[in-house]
Amino acid sequence: MEGKNFKRKKYFLKNSSQPVLILKVYLLLIVVMFLSGAVFYFIGNKNLTHELFQAHSVIKTTMQLLFPALLLVNIIGLLGAASLVIFFTHSIAGPIHRLKTLSEKIASGDLTLEVKFRKRDEIQELAAVINNIIKGLNFRLRNFENSLYKLRGLSVKINDIDKLSHGELNNLKNSLMAVSEELEEKIKKFNL
Repeated sequence: MEGKNFKRKKYFLKNSSQPVLILKVYLLLIVVMFLSGAVFYFIGNKNLTHELFQAHSVIKTTMQLLFPALLLVNIIGLLGAASLVIFFTHSIAGPIHRLKTLSEKIASGDLTLEVKFRKRDEIQELAAVINNIIKGLNFRLRNFENSLYKLRGLSVKINDIDKLSHGELNNLKNSLMAVSEELEEKIKKFNL
């Protein structure tokens, strides 16, 4: 699996959070455009009567009149976009950081965890996927526990091996082989 280059074949994912993310990015852009346009409109639409009466002393170009408004619009737009971007990216980066922390615990063997994100986090479906993985591992490990109990029971019989008859020894050997095959089958289900 390593070394393969995976080329993107689909740019729009069905049944994912991608449409919501796209919508939120576009809404963010629209809000910034609307705010900057409104500020520019109100500043650019001011009455120029005062500047007309003072025109005999200093004649201003249109750029000199509009540059402060344009600068103000850009600063307001950048500040507004920065605050919106921080909240938006946190709804993605926060869960990723949480998953990173939880994955270390899961890798160390803690399968009692349940992944939960805040309601407004963007990658809710990933929590469900990770929880399904944890449940699947729990289920498989419980199957291993059953085989372990069988082995423990057989090991008790091995302690009394000198007291067993030839038939009981054959039954013990067959039981050990059956548990061994059972464990092999369970291990084969994992791609190691």
